[in-house]
Order: sequence, then structure tokens, then C-alpha cells
Amino acid sequence: MKKGFWIVVQDIIKKADVVLEVLDARMVELTRNRKLEEYIKKIGRKQILIINKSDIVSKSVIEKIKKDYSRLDYILMSAKNLKSVNELVKLIKSKINKENIKVAVIGYPNTGKSTLINKLSKGGRARTSSESGFTRGLQLIMGKSNLMLFDTPGIVPYGDRNEIRLGLISGISPSKLKDPDLVAYKLIEIFRKNNPAALEKEYGVDLKLDYEEILCEIGKKKGMLLKKGVVDEKRAAVQLLIDWHKGKIRV
Repeated sequence: MKKGFWIVVQDIIKKADVVLEVLDARMVELTRNRKLEEYIKKIGRKQILIINKSDIVSKSVIEKIKKDYSRLDYILMSAKNLKSVNELVKLIKSKINKENIKVAVIGYPNTGKSTLINKLSKGGRARTSSESGFTRGLQLIMGKSNLMLFDTPGIVPYGDRNEIRLGLISGISPSKLKDPDLVAYKLIEIFRKNNPAALEKEYGVDLKLDYEEILCEIGKKKGMLLKKGVVDEKRAAVQLLIDWHKGKIRV
């Protein structure tokens, strides 16, 4: 996040009555922006955590989220679901007693921020794309129920440009990763801890194998071979991450 952009984001937050931080339900803590949260608290603005993509996580993950975030203002939702969006509007209005409420929407790339803005806006004016870095510049959008939406591009704070982090949260497209295998290893680790059956069922692999062997098995089953039958691990890693980003495999 460039210094000039940080100043712009601070200015938008100052002007807003409430800040919506859009997070990915698959990895809530990884997509929280602590630097911005501290600033929001410092200047006394209301904040609501939008734990998005609840439709692509397991029931056990949902229950854990409810337990871990019970003391915070949050809503567990899918930005694609109109009912969820209407519940969010009610929550915003319960927090801010004003006729015209200014709302800032922040979040990492591809957490579903633009999709949420489309649903909140009257005309669905925010462009959306599955490719990271699509939203550019700042937009002010008139929303439902007298909401005024300040859109901001996906935010990647200083110190959070770790490729593994960004690869997991779709901040970088899998094909553009320098070391997709390392990101894939971390993803396998997450599944091994939370939902090993999902990977075993989808790819027919044994998660008791080491990470490299698991990737090789996935590559073999997908026919991703180089010369002399050597598995293309990089290609297998990219495919695993694409499946993850699309919600084909769920923790």
C-alpha cells in the first residue's frame, strides 16, 4: 500500500460513519488488516467485520467463527446472497442513527468487496473480477436505504506482502506466483489440520504423505507430466490453488 494511498484511505475513514472490513471466512485472521483496525478505533469510527464467503466453508468452520468473534460486531454472510445483504443493511442502521449513512468498504483483494458493493448499491455500479488488482481508483456509490458507499481498492498493508499470505487469499493470481509450490504446501497444511477428508476425496491422495509427495500425486492424477514422466509440481500447485480460490475445495 503506497504512502499516498494510505493518506487517501485515512481520509475516507475519517469521512465515514461506519467502516466495513470484508474478510474471507476461510481464513479470517489472515485477511484482517490490523493497521487499519487500530486507526479506525483511534478516531472513534464504528466498524463491522464482514466475514464473507460463508457459503464455501464447512459447518465446523462456521461454528468456530461464531465462537471466536462473538464479542465483536460482525456478520457472517455471502455477498452473493441478497438476504445476507439485507441483514447487513439492518445491522448498519442499528449502529448508526442517521438518515444518510456514509459507509467505507475496505479489504484485501478478492475477499468479495466489489461484489458486496454491487449488492449494496442501487445500480450495482462497482466492477467485479476474479483477477486480483481489478478495482482501481476511488469510487463513491449511492446505495440502498440512504447508504453512501466509499469504495477503496483492495488494500495490502506494508509488511503483509508475503507471497504465501497473498497466494492463499487470492491477492496474487496463482499463475503469477514465484513459488506456487510453497503456497500449496501451506494450503495442504491448513487442510491437514482442519478438513483432510476434503482433499483426500477431491484428489484421491493420502494426506499422511509429505507435502511434495501430495503435490506429485495430484499432478499424476491430473496428467501434469513433463518429459520422461516427471510430474510438473509447479503446474499441480497452481491448479490446487485455483481450485481453492474458486471454492472447489473447502476447509
